[in-house]
Amino acid sequence: MRPGPFQYSKPETLEQALQAILNGAVPLAGGQSLIQAMRLRSAEPTSIVDINAVADLSSEIECEHEVVKIGALATHRQLAEHPTIQREFPWLAKAATEIGDVQIRNRGTVLGNICWADPRANMAIALLACDAIIHATSTTQNGSLEQIPISDFFTGFRSNILGAQLAISIELERRPDTIGSYIEFSRQRQDLALCNVCVVHRNRTTAIAVGGIAQQPIRLTQLELLLRKQGLSKKLLATQIREAIEGSHFEAINDQFGSSAFKQQLAATLIQRAIAKCIDGGDHA
Repeated sequence: MRPGPFQYSKPETLEQALQAILNGAVPLAGGQSLIQAMRLRSAEPTSIVDINAVADLSSEIECEHEVVKIGALATHRQLAEHPTIQREFPWLAKAATEIGDVQIRNRGTVLGNICWADPRANMAIALLACDAIIHATSTTQNGSLEQIPISDFFTGFRSNILGAQLAISIELERRPDTIGSYIEFSRQRQDLALCNVCVVHRNRTTAIAVGGIAQQPIRLTQLELLLRKQGLSKKLLATQIREAIEGSHFEAINDQFGSSAFKQQLAATLIQRAIAKCIDGGDHA
């Protein structure tokens, strides 16, 4: 199929891009999710604003003293191959490496993957476990940036909190002695995951993010509290994890890829494996 008719603009200033978004245009960065959805007519925007020529938007991954900042136009390949990410956030590098094929990783952007807000998006799951902060702005903010915790960012299936705002960057805190593991299960290589999990552990604090079992990426806070009390353990049973999943409040997904019960059992198994991986030292580049 082909996309329906739409207007296309490619502004060079942030102000022009923000005005277009305020007028209803949908931002286009890498376009690896949006264009496919338009071809299938599951997304039919009437106006597209290409942000690749906007001078104020960065395609860099900047490593400052306490944080890593990922620009709006930074690609999955850049993230996967960045030495600091490989060294300090190897689970992020792994999540980026397992996205699609070479073309998608070369063109698709990290922020685009998050803003698309698919419940199984690799970067959404991995960054949710990192407590990332999204920086966004709009025409009404006079150049100031709003800091949005990623835990507040997703509002439903492929929907986010931005509205007329544009995501400018995403920020990660650099925390020593942090380990993590990203694991996904898909029908075949390069396919979108049926379920994916990311476990990040530091000291006695564990973050567990899961995709594919709810309408949006979620954190399993009940399970996180349990692990805070008893610590990481390979003896944590799948039944305990299932109970924590079932005790979480979310709208389960039943679709052609599997029932909610199947996906929750799959998630429990993947979480067990990710916890075991963290106990053994976590992912490595």
